[in-house]
Amino acid sequence: MYPIRLNLLSPSKKAHLKRMSHFQFIKSIFEILLITTSVLAMILLGSQTVLQTYFAELTENVVAVNNEHVEETREILRINKLLEEVQQVQKGYIAWTPLVAEIASSTPHGVTLSNFNIDMSSKKMTLSGYAETRDIFLQFQDELRGISFVSSINSPLSDLTKPEDIAFNITASLY
Repeated sequence: MYPIRLNLLSPSKKAHLKRMSHFQFIKSIFEILLITTSVLAMILLGSQTVLQTYFAELTENVVAVNNEHVEETREILRINKLLEEVQQVQKGYIAWTPLVAEIASSTPHGVTLSNFNIDMSSKKMTLSGYAETRDIFLQFQDELRGISFVSSINSPLSDLTKPEDIAFNITASLY
C-alpha cells in the first residue's frame, strides 16, 4: 500500500520551499568547501613552518661548512688562477729547437750564417750570411724551400750576380 501524501501548499509556497531547499543545498556545499579550504590552509601553514625551520638549519650548516673551508677555497682559487696563467704561457710557447735544427740541417757545407732571425708575430724569417759559390747558394735556397714551415723565399737578385764569395740576405715567409 502506498502512503498517502497530500500537498496542501499553494504553488507560490511550493516554489519558495523548492528555492529554500536548493539554497540550503548550495549553502551546505559552500560550508564543506570552506571547511576543506581551512583544513588545507592549516596544513600548508604547518608545512611552511617546518620547511622554514629546515631551510634555516640547512643555511647554518652551509655557512658553517664554508667558514670551515675558507682557507682551502682560497688556496684552490689561487691554484686555479696560477693554472690559467700557466696555460696562457703555454699557448704562446714555440718550440724553437726543432725549427733551428731543421734550418741547420738544411744548410749545406760552404754556407756560413751570420744572422738568423725569426719573428713569429709577422711570420717572417731573415737569414744573412756568406756562400762560397753561386751553386752552393742556389742549393741552400732549394733546401730552404723544402723546409716544412717555410712558405716562400725572397732573395735580392744582386745576391746572384757574383759567381763566388756571395754575401746574401734571404727573407722567408712562414706558415
